[in-house]
Amino acid sequence: MQIIRSVLYYSTYLLLAALNGFFLYRLCRGFTAVKEKRLLKILLYITLTLTSCMIIWIGDNNFAMTLPFYMAGFLIATAGDILGRITVGGLFFCFIMSVCAIADNFLIPLNRFGAYGFFTQLARPLMFGLFYLLFSRHIKKTIKLPHRLWKLCAALTILPFAVLSVLILPAYWMPESVLLDSLNLFQGSVILPLSLLSSVVLLSSILVLADYETKAQAAALAEMREVYYQGLQREQTQVRTLRHDLRNHLTAVSGLLEQDETEKAYRYIQELTDSQALHGSQRMCENEIVNVVVSSKCKEMEQCGIAADIKINLPPVLPMADTDLCALFGNALDNAVEAARMSGEKRVSVRCKVEKSLFMLRVENSADGEVYNDLSTTKKDKKLHGLGLAGMREIVSRYGGVLEAGAKDRKFELIVSIPTEIK
Repeated sequence: MQIIRSVLYYSTYLLLAALNGFFLYRLCRGFTAVKEKRLLKILLYITLTLTSCMIIWIGDNNFAMTLPFYMAGFLIATAGDILGRITVGGLFFCFIMSVCAIADNFLIPLNRFGAYGFFTQLARPLMFGLFYLLFSRHIKKTIKLPHRLWKLCAALTILPFAVLSVLILPAYWMPESVLLDSLNLFQGSVILPLSLLSSVVLLSSILVLADYETKAQAAALAEMREVYYQGLQREQTQVRTLRHDLRNHLTAVSGLLEQDETEKAYRYIQELTDSQALHGSQRMCENEIVNVVVSSKCKEMEQCGIAADIKINLPPVLPMADTDLCALFGNALDNAVEAARMSGEKRVSVRCKVEKSLFMLRVENSADGEVYNDLSTTKKDKKLHGLGLAGMREIVSRYGGVLEAGAKDRKFELIVSIPTEIK
């Protein structure tokens, strides 16, 4: 009978611990990308599970001892912007520690009605499950934020972390006394719920920022499309006008030739030849988004007197989000144009294609001046600009690709390779 009780006792604890890990892992996947290797997914699950089972007393050092092992496991198993991973990992740590401290310090009286520690352990999956249900409705896919917004979130994360540290750690080095324990518990009854609430609010703020950023990028992309299509419409209007007036133009040229005004006839024909209507629209490739972005950049390069050598061969559909494609091409070309504009040669070369299930992009430009290590842009509009090298690496790494960049012999070269299912 004693063996059966022990088996049931430990089985219950393992089940509750597994539920902790399940809710936290599912919640964590919405805030940061998890690496694809199965062992790393298991590592993250175990890290979250063990952390959620820690006993956290006010005045104990378990808080400090758990942090380095937790952060190491979290960072090894996740992918993406390092600052974003540290921020999300820190918020989850504060969230988990707040729940554990509340359960271990203020639910002790409930344990008299059951096995030792049962209710303090039961409270964990109940609270984690509740917050998972609250957040899961708002998380459709893994959140992606630019580096500048992760900086803001990282600064705000210091607040709940500092509050927990001040409450839990200093009491460990203070002399034991009943009065001090009572004071710590009283402070904890106020500070721990505030720490939990601030962690949850900051996680919610990340969701709001991600939603705003997605809408801002979509709006900027829609604006770029609108400009492109307005240009196409103007060109079509010019073509229709030219066709309508073609007989009049031919009559005028014929009249000049009959009057032996060959020089005037030549100039008239030259004016017609230089008409934008005869140049036609720039169709770079079959992919609409890439075509929109590159076409708009070509017009910018033409205005700046930059020689553009562009060859792109892409299918209509690529396994990448439109906003990611737009940001990748837009920022790569923005950086190339900025550098080429300040150089003597003023040249930009672009090669892009999909071959053997591999998306390949190479952007090369002349660069006489200094090239910043982060490839930061000087453009004022940074909704789809200003990613720099770190931001473009984040996009490429999210799709399991590789980005290489470097300057040599007065030119800069950017190479991107991303695996795809398209051959």
